[in-house]
Amino acid sequence: MNKIVSTLLMAGALFTTSCVDLVQEPQSWITKENYIQLPQDISQLQKATSGLYNNFWGNNYGFNCRMMRINTAADQIVTSPKPNNVMLLIQNLTPNPTVNNADWATMWSTMWSVITSSNAIISGTPIPEDATLAAKYREVLGEAYFMRALSYFYLVRLYGDLPLIKSPEEALLPQQRVSAESIYTTIIVPDLETAVNTLPSKSRSGNSSTPSKWAAKTLLADVYMTMAGWPLKKGTSYYVKAAAEALGVIENAAGAGLFLTPEYSDLWKEAKKTDANEHLFAIHNSVANKNPSQYGKSFYARDHSPAGWADYHGNPDYMNATPASKRKTFNYSTSWKTSAGTVSWENSLDKLPCISKYYDYNQGGPATNALSNGLTPIYRYADALLIYAEASTQATGTVNTLALQCLNDVQRRAGSTVTPQGVSAADFDKAVLDEKGWEFLAEYKRWFDLVRREKLAGVKTQYAGSVFQKNNSYLFPVPVEQIQMTGWSNNPGY
Repeated sequence: MNKIVSTLLMAGALFTTSCVDLVQEPQSWITKENYIQLPQDISQLQKATSGLYNNFWGNNYGFNCRMMRINTAADQIVTSPKPNNVMLLIQNLTPNPTVNNADWATMWSTMWSVITSSNAIISGTPIPEDATLAAKYREVLGEAYFMRALSYFYLVRLYGDLPLIKSPEEALLPQQRVSAESIYTTIIVPDLETAVNTLPSKSRSGNSSTPSKWAAKTLLADVYMTMAGWPLKKGTSYYVKAAAEALGVIENAAGAGLFLTPEYSDLWKEAKKTDANEHLFAIHNSVANKNPSQYGKSFYARDHSPAGWADYHGNPDYMNATPASKRKTFNYSTSWKTSAGTVSWENSLDKLPCISKYYDYNQGGPATNALSNGLTPIYRYADALLIYAEASTQATGTVNTLALQCLNDVQRRAGSTVTPQGVSAADFDKAVLDEKGWEFLAEYKRWFDLVRREKLAGVKTQYAGSVFQKNNSYLFPVPVEQIQMTGWSNNPGY
């Protein structure tokens, strides 16, 4: 058995607004050592690796809550104008390093907890000499590489330059931030190449609660898409790479059992969340398993009966610009029951429509419990289709037959009008980006799409004069505790 040192990183500060409060004792970059022993038993390795998914969930809405809050900076989601709602600072593109610090610190500590645990597993797991058993070990280790890459990917997109730590031993050294490009090329891409080459075609769990080879290829395609855009702006060659990875998923979909769920609404039913045909990777939330979601009250209006927290509403302008479809009808709630009777969103307390796609995940009825079940989506087969449609067109300046089919397949499932043949590359690109927004409503993606394509100025009036516009940057502040402890310079404008 090998003894592995895993450093404990900065824990998040107190949760604010409506998220259930959990007091976490603040810890410095390195103040305590946690020793993990991995026996020469694959079941123990599987258990240790399964712990990464709970780390990624991150203590009562860590990822599920904080990433959604951060996405109010985009144009899909708005929060209630209720008094003292600090999410309005993010929504209005005036993120505050201290007032909103719980958001930055929670995402920071959540992702680093996954990275440090992944480092411990990767560095401390001896590979058996037996070839068959070694292959099985590498399959499980592929999950750790996947999770390390995914966590670095979120961190680098939110905060830019980061410490580069690949082992428990490196974590013991003084840390400086290295360039975002180094993070991508030194760890994210190599980790995902390893994951693609070692993960099985069918995930260990048999569903999206653990990643498969196809989840890793979709994530790698997303990474290349991001590298093609802001801030690295690597352009055409990386769109080529993204298209190739997404194409690899599409070409193997039949054999892997991947296809679009015929009814969009079925994707968001508690009874169907373990279906493995479309969801590629997700957090499987469960009150009983003590990793609940925020879907219980956060998406219900303040004047709903019973009252919700109104953390997230649909942006009425975005909703009105969304074309009519079965998907739109399912995703939005435009009237609801109050103590005085049914009210339309226009006449409601906040005068904002609700987002209803997660309503089937109620634990005990609409808005009756803070904690809920459900599924926090990270990647779906629809991602692979739309990544290919965008990347292949950006790479070649033309719309190929498969790209059009990928877009049309998502549009047909939604029950909306399909994009016709003969459309220009520019119009097709716009149609794909629009479709991504409508398809992945409130799925933690919109901010990143707007940023990498530098589209924020065109959809948010608050962009003019914002910290993002003034500094030509789309980064959020590194948590204040990290700046104080390390002496790093914070991101521009903070």
